[in-house]
Amino acid sequence: MKIILIRHAEVDIKKNSFAYAFELKKWLDIYNNAEIKKDFIAKTEISNIFDSSDRILCSGLKRSYDSVALYGKTPDEEDELFNEAGLPFANWRWVKLPLSLWAVIFRVMWLFGYKKNGESLQEAKIRAQKGASKLVASCEKGTTVTLLGHGLMNRLIAKELVKRGWSNQGKMGSANWDYGVFVSLVSQ
Repeated sequence: MKIILIRHAEVDIKKNSFAYAFELKKWLDIYNNAEIKKDFIAKTEISNIFDSSDRILCSGLKRSYDSVALYGKTPDEEDELFNEAGLPFANWRWVKLPLSLWAVIFRVMWLFGYKKNGESLQEAKIRAQKGASKLVASCEKGTTVTLLGHGLMNRLIAKELVKRGWSNQGKMGSANWDYGVFVSLVSQ
C-alpha cells in the first residue's frame, strides 16, 4: 500500500502587495479562489503518479482541484479535511508590510500558539490525524492513494503517517508540485 502527498500548483496571484495586517483576510480569500499558473512544464513524474493511482483525493480548495485537472484527471473525492491549515491574522492597522511577510509573521506566531481569526495548531493537528485516517482507510493491499493537497497540511499528515508505521520513501519538499511517497510497513 502506498500513499502519495503532492503539493498543488503555484497560484497566479500578486504576492508582494503592501497591506495592513487586517487586510490579510481579503488576500487569503482572493488566494483561495485564484487560478493556478498554467504556464508550467508538465512533470512526467506527476503524470505517472496520477496514472498509477487507484484513488485520487484533493482538498476542498480550488487550487487543489485545479491542479489535478491540469493533468486531465478528476479527483475521486474532494474533502475540506485536507484544506491548508488556517492562517491567523490580526486586526492591526499600524503598519503596511508585504502580504507575503505578513503571512510568514502570522505563521510563525501560529507555531507559538497565536490563532486569532484562524485555526490553532492543535486543531490543524487533529484534522491531520483525521486526514491520515481517511487516507489509510482508502488504501487496500497493493493500492496507491494520492492526495493533492497543501504544503503545511501535507507535512502534518506525513508526520501522522510516520507515527502510524508508514515509511517516507524520500524527501518531501515544500515547493509547488513537491511530493512525498509513504509505504505501509505494517499490516493495516
